[in-house]
Amino acid sequence: MIWTFIIFIVAVSVATIAFPLFWNKLQLYQLPENSTQDYSQADYWLSALSDLEVDFSLGRMSNKEYLQQKSFLQRGYLKEEGKSGVLEE
Repeated sequence: MIWTFIIFIVAVSVATIAFPLFWNKLQLYQLPENSTQDYSQADYWLSALSDLEVDFSLGRMSNKEYLQQKSFLQRGYLKEEGKSGVLEE
């Protein structure tokens, strides 16, 4: 009788703890219809440049490869900003 009670308490405890972990996965996910944030292509270039800086600081790439990728991303950013007219003086 005591073992049945212990198994019952353990099962209820596990279910109580595990249910919230899976509840978010059971809910239906819907993509937003309209995004309120407008990201420009230049923001994506800057984000890629930031990721490159992190990778280089963590030692994931050589200095030569870093400089080559950095100049490519900077040129892409400047070209995109030139199209929008933000950098024109």
